[in-house]
Amino acid sequence: MSQAPLEETGIAIIGMAGRFPGAASVQALWPVVREGRDVISRFEVADLVADEPDPSVLSQPNYVGARGLLEGADLFDAEFFDYAPAEATHIDPQHRVWLE
Repeated sequence: MSQAPLEETGIAIIGMAGRFPGAASVQALWPVVREGRDVISRFEVADLVADEPDPSVLSQPNYVGARGLLEGADLFDAEFFDYAPAEATHIDPQHRVWLE
């Protein structure tokens, strides 16, 4: 079995983009990874109670009051994506970022 020339089988990555907790771009992510920085936000119970519609969830043994936060996740342009502002508030922030 012969191999095809490299020009026909090669793959080139020509660009990459992303937003991450603690890093607004791929370039900003590498120092975070290299330095082993912890970019997970941990919350006090009082803060969690204010955001959790069902406070009984907080007492579950597997509940972790922490998450990675993306800066600017609240800046979703609902009108551009043809969502009513009230509807956009119910879209998971991860989904809103994916749409962007």
